[in-house]
Amino acid sequence: MFSRFTLLPAELRLHIWICSLEKHRLLEVWLDPPTDPGKAPPYSTTNALNKLISGGSYTATVQAVHLNSKLLRVNRESRKAALSFYRVHIPCYLQAFREIPRGLQGKPAKRAKEPLYFNPEYDFMQLRTRGPAEFTFVDFIHDLKAYDPQNVGLLNLALAVNGMNAGLHMLVNISQPSAKAAFVKTLSQLQEIIWVAQSYCGRAIMGPLEDFHGVGVQFNHSMPIKAITPSFDLLRHDPRSVESDLKYVLTGTIDPRQMRVDWQELLTKWDIRQAQPPRERVLFAYRVPSYSQQVYDIKTAESFLRAEEENWLRSQQQFHQMILKLAGKVPVEGPEELAQAVRPAVGFWLFPAEALGALEGDVGRVKKVFDMTGYWPELALSKIS
Repeated sequence: MFSRFTLLPAELRLHIWICSLEKHRLLEVWLDPPTDPGKAPPYSTTNALNKLISGGSYTATVQAVHLNSKLLRVNRESRKAALSFYRVHIPCYLQAFREIPRGLQGKPAKRAKEPLYFNPEYDFMQLRTRGPAEFTFVDFIHDLKAYDPQNVGLLNLALAVNGMNAGLHMLVNISQPSAKAAFVKTLSQLQEIIWVAQSYCGRAIMGPLEDFHGVGVQFNHSMPIKAITPSFDLLRHDPRSVESDLKYVLTGTIDPRQMRVDWQELLTKWDIRQAQPPRERVLFAYRVPSYSQQVYDIKTAESFLRAEEENWLRSQQQFHQMILKLAGKVPVEGPEELAQAVRPAVGFWLFPAEALGALEGDVGRVKKVFDMTGYWPELALSKIS
């Protein structure tokens, strides 16, 4: 820290603290039925803000590394600023990933129960459910408002297939009046929605073996690699020369347009009217498949890229005849092509939702190839060091 920082006026120091906190995060939150339900009836207890909370109907777990700001631990002044900025302090389990020796299969670290510090204006929250949406998604949405001193709650929502199709789309009843009111209010006030299409596909592509048609065999160097660090810097225009790779943007999940169709049906079913429609974007990224290869700093990023290259070369040798027929040579890329390839990015792409086309036709198909050459993506760069 700047040695004479304490000599600055208190107002200026506070401004500096806040400026350093104003970062976006994408928080992945799993909502599960509780293993030990509370004894109190639902919606019968209040929190420290004297607001009614759902009580014991779910457990919320955030999976991330470097989740909380370091300013929570610098000194009292910085901690006070951080707690004010992240004004929602909702009970949660935090599950970080411990570092794994190379070659060993990794597992997530044990969960620790502590508050999730949340800022509705800057944070995006990806909600994933493993239980009835009424007692997980809806109750959590209610409690986000209850733990917010400004009674705002959620403004920026991210949803993948699990959260939308298996969660919200299955919602048929909300028995608690206060929960229903909070649910309707939250969905009507959303400012941004991110439809998550990240998957284990999209970089090393062997179309015929993976049921991706018309792609052939190629490596998409431009596709970002998703990290498990939630903080990111958003570049409004990916500065790399990605145009050739935009022709084949893959996802191994269901077509994201199906989630948008289901979303519109949800709004109609619950008579939710939005004064200002939220901005909708689609997130594409390569999701690392194993715990032992998760990316959260420069060291793990370099390790992942080495292993990825080794696996790509090995698989080409394994399917030598097929690749020779489709690409004309093995390996597909030689030293000259690799030297000119786009440099990797750790983070994710964001495209406007309308870039995927109309919400009609065969929008429910799993494993989809999109030609995005008419749109240039935003690039979210994960904060790693």
